[in-house]
Amino acid sequence: MEQIQVFSQIHGEKCWPIVGKLSPCEDACPVHTDVPSYVMAIAQGKFREALDVIRQTNPFPSVCGRVCHHPCEEVCNRALVDKPIAIQWLKRTVADMGLGEKPVPVPRTKKERIAVIGSGPTGLTAAYDLVRMGYGVRVYETLPIPGGMLTAGIPEMNLPKEVALAEIDYIRGLGVDIRTNSALGRDFSIDDLWAWGVKAILIAVGKQKSSELPIPGADLGSVFLALPLLKRIRLGEKVAFKGRVVVIGGGNVAMDVARTVLRLGAGEVHLACLEARRDMPAFDWEIEAAEREGVKFHPSLAPQRFIEKKGKAVGAVAFKRVARTWLDQEGKIHWDLLEGPGSEFTMDADAVIVAIGQAADVPEKDRLDLTSLGTIAVNPVTLMTGISGVFAGGDAVVAGGTAIEAIAAGHRAAESIDRYLQGVQPYAETSPEKDVLKLDPANIPNFFIRKERWSMPHLPVKDALRCFREVNLGYTNWEAVEEAKRCLNCRSCVNCVFERGQLCFETAQRLL
Repeated sequence: MEQIQVFSQIHGEKCWPIVGKLSPCEDACPVHTDVPSYVMAIAQGKFREALDVIRQTNPFPSVCGRVCHHPCEEVCNRALVDKPIAIQWLKRTVADMGLGEKPVPVPRTKKERIAVIGSGPTGLTAAYDLVRMGYGVRVYETLPIPGGMLTAGIPEMNLPKEVALAEIDYIRGLGVDIRTNSALGRDFSIDDLWAWGVKAILIAVGKQKSSELPIPGADLGSVFLALPLLKRIRLGEKVAFKGRVVVIGGGNVAMDVARTVLRLGAGEVHLACLEARRDMPAFDWEIEAAEREGVKFHPSLAPQRFIEKKGKAVGAVAFKRVARTWLDQEGKIHWDLLEGPGSEFTMDADAVIVAIGQAADVPEKDRLDLTSLGTIAVNPVTLMTGISGVFAGGDAVVAGGTAIEAIAAGHRAAESIDRYLQGVQPYAETSPEKDVLKLDPANIPNFFIRKERWSMPHLPVKDALRCFREVNLGYTNWEAVEEAKRCLNCRSCVNCVFERGQLCFETAQRLL
């Protein structure tokens, strides 16, 4: 590449107006957070400004700084030089500084009141947007605490409850009214909401029900379903395990429950799943964390029956080995079994936990149309159900999703509800093609110095297994600044390099 001119120009007002392309990280983010702006603010030590940028699109920055699946990092151009920027961990650093902040309540400017059923990330994000639009919003939650899976599902060592509740308190501080111990179909009905003067309803109940395993012995003692068990533990119930625990499932919930029972006294934890190791649906880092803590993996096994021991409790699991698995067009898993000698396998167990998937527990499902997957059927553009004025979003609608995807669903639901109440046509299903700045791996400037990505400090395994303290400890401010300085700032700085053959003095100091 030809020699780059280095000129003295402060990165800021003079640089950003020339920006003509999106960075890959911003494009890949389900809520399209302005990643370059907040990462570069961190690089300059402007943590307050960075948090303000994040909150424009994400009401759960501290939560996402811990449990987001960070698709932004998968497309980071820095990976062509060495390793992606630790975007998720940088978000956590600045977001944690804002925990406990009290926002200025948003004045109500619209007469309509909206009811949101479910206080998980989809429901609360929609409420966050709608209250900032000036609507009156009340959120109804079945459990005694708000947050859905954030506070009643994800284990404490991954997401401390006080972190999620602090961000929920921020949303409440904007003016969102949250009512707990209030269940649709038990404490009130859709008709009650209309009678109370509500003008639109969003159903965002998530997937709170564990899928059952329909094999002989499923009703034996010490056979548990993952989500109810995790909920009991998160809500403070004393639960203990001993001996060998077998977890059946290969997804993120299976990893969560396996790591949880290790902390509750299990002598050993074995995880069996249908998929081959390379095909397990859990995220790689979740699998690595479970393995690091001592969970033993047994892939390509299909449970056939639970074997009883004395006292009508489970004593073993009979499996058959799996030849192959595949997914159909709806995302359902199918498999072929091996036959003949060596195809059968039995594993002793003092307890079994079934974690093979989640399903939506739809309130008033006799009035709402459901899909073949058991999710709520909606208009794909408006998100309206078959009942006028009743919308649905998040995991209650899609086949599966992550925290940040649930947040994106909340934004979309809020926009749809606002358009409905204002009598505006729904937005188009497709958006214009975006011009994303993707670097050519064969044309990477050789003057960028390789800089190691800052690793995340974490508890030693022997200490982590003694308690539910958060495993990942977070960056110090200095570490965050140094990690942020690795950012190429594709949207602006790299644009200058390739489009203008120039590199400002500040960027040269940071990257050369």
